[in-house]
Amino acid sequence: MRSNVTVGLCVIGLVCSAVGAANWPHWRGADYNGISKETGFDASSLNDDTKPLWEAETGVGFSSVTVSSGRAYAMGNVGKKTDVVWCFDAQTGKEIWKHEYPEKLNPKYYEGGPGATATIADGKVYTISKTGKIFCLNAATGKVIWDKQAEPKPPTWGFAGSAVVQDNMVVFNVGSAGLALNKDDGSVIWQNGTGASGYASAVPYTQDGRKCFALFGSRHIFGLDAATGKELWKAEWATKYDVNASDPIVYNDYFFVTSGYNRGCALFNVTGGAATKLWDNKNMRSQLSGPVLIDGYLYGIDDKQLICMNFMTGEVKWKERKIGKGSVMAADGKLIVLSEKGTLYFAEVSAQAFKPISSAKILSGRCWTMPVLANGRIYTRNAKGHMVCIDVSGKKSMASLPTSTPPAEDAEWPQFGGPNRDGKSTETGLLKKWPEGGPKMLWSVDGLGSGYSTVAVANGTIYTTGMVKKKGVLFAFDTDGKPKWKKTYGAEWRKSMPGTRGTPTIDGDRLYIISGMGEVFCYDAKTGDQKWTVDAFNKFGGKYGAWGIAESPLIDGDNIICTPGGGKATIAALNKMTGDTVWTCLVEGERSCYCSPILVERGPNKIIVTMTDKYVLAVDAKTGKLLWKDSLEDQFGHNKKINPVSPIHHDGAVYATSGYDDGGAMLKLSADGTSFKRKWVDTTLDCHHGGVVFVDGYIYGANWRNNGDGSWVCLDWDTGKVKYETHWKCKGAVAFADGLLYCYEEKSGNVALVRPTPEKFDVVSSFKAPLGDGKHWAHPVVCGGRLYIRHGDVLMSYDIKG
Repeated sequence: MRSNVTVGLCVIGLVCSAVGAANWPHWRGADYNGISKETGFDASSLNDDTKPLWEAETGVGFSSVTVSSGRAYAMGNVGKKTDVVWCFDAQTGKEIWKHEYPEKLNPKYYEGGPGATATIADGKVYTISKTGKIFCLNAATGKVIWDKQAEPKPPTWGFAGSAVVQDNMVVFNVGSAGLALNKDDGSVIWQNGTGASGYASAVPYTQDGRKCFALFGSRHIFGLDAATGKELWKAEWATKYDVNASDPIVYNDYFFVTSGYNRGCALFNVTGGAATKLWDNKNMRSQLSGPVLIDGYLYGIDDKQLICMNFMTGEVKWKERKIGKGSVMAADGKLIVLSEKGTLYFAEVSAQAFKPISSAKILSGRCWTMPVLANGRIYTRNAKGHMVCIDVSGKKSMASLPTSTPPAEDAEWPQFGGPNRDGKSTETGLLKKWPEGGPKMLWSVDGLGSGYSTVAVANGTIYTTGMVKKKGVLFAFDTDGKPKWKKTYGAEWRKSMPGTRGTPTIDGDRLYIISGMGEVFCYDAKTGDQKWTVDAFNKFGGKYGAWGIAESPLIDGDNIICTPGGGKATIAALNKMTGDTVWTCLVEGERSCYCSPILVERGPNKIIVTMTDKYVLAVDAKTGKLLWKDSLEDQFGHNKKINPVSPIHHDGAVYATSGYDDGGAMLKLSADGTSFKRKWVDTTLDCHHGGVVFVDGYIYGANWRNNGDGSWVCLDWDTGKVKYETHWKCKGAVAFADGLLYCYEEKSGNVALVRPTPEKFDVVSSFKAPLGDGKHWAHPVVCGGRLYIRHGDVLMSYDIKG
């Protein structure tokens, strides 16, 4: 008997994101550990009056929910003969598509239906049925890309391990010890026997620099080489009925296993290809949903109760009996627990006792499926397929809205590049075609002064900067364009292409900017009162390039990252509350080169990736240690030392590009992000400064042909192959929202709505921004059903809600 059970690549502490929200793209979340990076939700919001934001019927089963790019995916069996993969709008519950295929319900001592959860990766959905029907679907449309029937016989209760995507493969718990298929065409990469499988999912981990999987077979746990499937080690773990359904938890060289039917749990230490059992007891018997590991303690289900147990010793710290065969996840120091009878709890993470914060009865019937927290909402279901979405964002309910576009006052684009700093909005429900002449302009404001910074939106406020009478001014408007406040912050860049450059970053109740002169400022986001300022450029001995400093602040936890490019520090981390120096990184001879850095999480590490004069480079976010650098001269044979485009990261690889006949390169990162291999180099998409976005396996942006011209380009992410290069008006900036590209060309201010297809530059609608003067260099922003266009001293707001 099995619902969807535990996959865990465990961490000892919670990793929190300072800005933006968190998706849940596969079983057990982004890090395969049942722990969300999300912050800002309201753990006290559950009560007797809690009602679903929306509800849906998905069919019988125990598949969990996955959430990615504003969509929620689920699976179930309908009519006892058909499995359905569902795609819903994550905010409204509106059905976007469904994929059906023949599959018997096959109940066996419980309701039956799918046990595996859909996996979302690279614009594709990977699923497996109980009898081994494997599908790769287009995440946007639900159309079949490829399908395959697994040959080994399914175990007694059917295949239940969810797909795990890594590098070029998708791995399933099929056969004696796993099956790896090519993720693009379904061809077999490796397969370990045709014997009975376990019911858990593969768990990725790294050992001695090698990518591996921990995988349950029917009577053993295996360590496998990820590339070949070769057995590296194994340990016996036999249970009644051969049910190993709760995925192993991996921490360093320790592997924790737990199973139901009175088998219990154990901790193994794996060194030198041998697994040594450190302890074995019956304190945790997780038949269905496994535990989470936080600060050295496991929180999970022992048969019919929730317990807390010491990871290294197996000692039980406390028990809570009212949960039953429930399930647990965690986020931001909180446990999120769903009882077997449908009561949802928020509780403190505590090794002293079960400390509930709030609770609500949200479901009836059998509830074995793990809840999912994503973007301020909890998604879960019961065995009969009744699925609910509970709003725990602490903001007003969106249930009455006809689309999933949040109201302008609730929407956020808190930094340059949007919530995830990748140029992409998570909103849906936007116009798919504009009226003749373009969408309706709701309002415009002028008097911003000269500048190219775009807007940041948070807390019902729109922020931007401009240079007025040689001074930098920070502006705050409400969502109707009415001024809230403005503050003059100091000297701005007055030489070549004068005006402001960087976009503000909002982090909670604080706002941060970096001036064109390299000075870092912190303000109260609500009032505009200055908290502190640091002249980072002079403090660290900076040297200006021809166009000053053009960096938008990056927030990482308690730190703000800046790139003064000086003889004392190339990159520096300042305490975001005080401005005090936390660490510095010096790369000899390197200057700041107009680039805004990004934050990449890889394995246990967080790394800062940016571009300086001569390099694409990475720095350890915690210590400032230089991890690696790749020479632009080596990439292209020349280097113009003008690198204003932020890199983008996807699936363990970083793409960085520069204009002026340079180009772009794909760097494949190691599992821990501390090294890289150059995968390919392209010279067609030499993006000037309009940015690039990644959508469904392709890179979109505009190239440089000369300072006044350029074309629009699509590249294949995996190969760098040029799919098209099309001249439309001129080069420009690009953003992405709700399945479409927003292209803003810089010569005449034409704005286009473009379908992201590798076949052609497919313009759906276009209009010309009528106001402002100077270069059209500010990037477009999509937020709260609005399109914001900055042109010189004018900001325009357009209604693009569907």
